[in-house]
Amino acid sequence: MKYVYLLLSVLIPSLAQAVVQDVSQTSQLEINVTLYPQDMALIKEKRQSFLKEGSNKLLIKDVPSSILMDSFIFQILPPSPSLKITEYSFQSPHITREDLLLHSIGLPVQILPLPSNPLPSTAKLLATNGDDVLVQSGDVIFAVKKTRIAFPHLPYTLVSEPLIRLKTSVSQEANYLYEIGYLAKGFSWDAGYTIIIGAEGGHLDLNSWININNDSGMDIKKGHFRITHANQENEKFYDIEKPVSLPDKATKNISWFAAKDLKPTKSFRIYPKNDILTNEEGVVMKPLVETWLSVQNDTANGLGVPLPQGVIKTFQRNPDGGLFYLGENKTPNTPIGKALSLRVGSTKDITSEMRQTDYRKLGSQVVESGYRLDLKNTTDAPLEVTVFQNVSGEWIILRETHTHEEEENRLKWVINLAAKEEVSLRFRIRMNVETTPEKAG
Repeated sequence: MKYVYLLLSVLIPSLAQAVVQDVSQTSQLEINVTLYPQDMALIKEKRQSFLKEGSNKLLIKDVPSSILMDSFIFQILPPSPSLKITEYSFQSPHITREDLLLHSIGLPVQILPLPSNPLPSTAKLLATNGDDVLVQSGDVIFAVKKTRIAFPHLPYTLVSEPLIRLKTSVSQEANYLYEIGYLAKGFSWDAGYTIIIGAEGGHLDLNSWININNDSGMDIKKGHFRITHANQENEKFYDIEKPVSLPDKATKNISWFAAKDLKPTKSFRIYPKNDILTNEEGVVMKPLVETWLSVQNDTANGLGVPLPQGVIKTFQRNPDGGLFYLGENKTPNTPIGKALSLRVGSTKDITSEMRQTDYRKLGSQVVESGYRLDLKNTTDAPLEVTVFQNVSGEWIILRETHTHEEEENRLKWVINLAAKEEVSLRFRIRMNVETTPEKAG
């Protein structure tokens, strides 16, 4: 029998136990975090570990508690020798009394003393039985309350922090450089802007911030952050220039861009609240004429950096130097070459009145609506106003007094008004009811 055992030891070296080692954040050489919408991040880490020849089990610690393990990526980096990954798993901390009891069956536990028996004793845990457990001490098996059981250590099958278990097979002993990647929940970001308009309204100052929140269960040390905004057409990336350290349960506001004395252009816009699909004949609407300030996003105008979507809080400086809060705007992504625009209030320089002139339902699916928008310039100077009309589904303009442009899911008319001039914008539109988002199932 002795010879058989020796022969098996020679022929089956894989039965040798794997070398287990903890891989903490001290092994991390670099970390890159790409923040996506929907509370999602792609994390890529470079780590280094010394591996023995044969089987090695790496317990990779200091990772998020919300890893999506079906997204796990492992790549060996040169000049490291090649290795083979035989299995991997993710283990999150979930420790309760019941967990400790179940994972300690077959192991020695301590029995806390009672006043009548002041000395604690050690016994082997055999099973749980309702509020009791069965333990064995020597040849005696007896029951004690669960609350009297103490555990000398945490069973190896339970963990107090999230970790990735990685089992590898290597052909030679060496330092191995590798990259791991995974998706994780718990990260979010948004962009914030503050704009101060000068007392005369002819210039403005801008400050912008990227606000990053970490609720992942992982501390980020000197991470390289990239934020992205994805839509159906493309994906925009914005790199934060300097490394950022961000502990778990923390938020940091990182300066993105600042500019002073920007020279905006003023414009007037109208966003009617009419509903093309509804019979609104006889209803007189007075759409608000909004005042907007815009700055072209280029270096010539003092900008020239990509500006992520976010919220703009706008202030007006008073002649005495004080500030007055005007409100906030949501701004879309503003790439270089596009205009950064913000609403700063309304104007009485242009008056507006709108009514539906005709409404017809052609069968059960098609609607035709006609509208008239009367505009008047009340000043002694020429003005320009842009009118926007939301549309959806399939539509066609049948008639119009001014030529429209298409901009995403809306129509746009640019109307020039001479001093004291009155102009009427008329248009008739046909729309398919069934193909609109409101009617789609």
